[in-house]
Amino acid sequence: MKPTYIRKRKRPSGSGLWSAYPLATDEFGTWFYTPAHSHYRADNGEICEVAQLGPGGPGEHCVQLSPHDGWWFAYFRQSGLLHVDVSTQPTLIGSEWTFDDLELDPFRKPDGTIGTEDWDELAAAHATGLITDAERKATENAAHTLEHHFEAAVEPFGRVGWDRLAAAIELKLPPLTDFGDRPLD
Repeated sequence: MKPTYIRKRKRPSGSGLWSAYPLATDEFGTWFYTPAHSHYRADNGEICEVAQLGPGGPGEHCVQLSPHDGWWFAYFRQSGLLHVDVSTQPTLIGSEWTFDDLELDPFRKPDGTIGTEDWDELAAAHATGLITDAERKATENAAHTLEHHFEAAVEPFGRVGWDRLAAAIELKLPPLTDFGDRPLD
């Protein structure tokens, strides 16, 4: 199984890059798997593990979903955390999936707590013109819709993502640590 790259861009500059194994494309979008201990590279060249449990901690298994049509990119983590980057529509360019992070981060914790982080960062990015009025509205709508879907267990946020994660872990694929010739940003 040949890995692909995923790049999360920040505005006005900066990005993070990691690799993932493409799993499947279905009615929800394209699914990826990043095994525990895989590497994430920041735009300054620093490397840490993908889906860390805490600062400096080991990374965990993570399945990601790029929707066919949606302002987000989702992460289903082995610890039970569901985290979503509200973003521009992820796009595939060559062998690299890319999206712009639009600041808001809806989540559902393993204990069932649901919320959205970084409203202050969205307000600041909007105030400085990094996020347009239309993007701000779409971002806010996406966060509220995702919270509702988490609460109601609307698929793929019910069982589908977790089943994909369990099946991916069973593949016993090696961690991804090579960035090839990918530029920092």
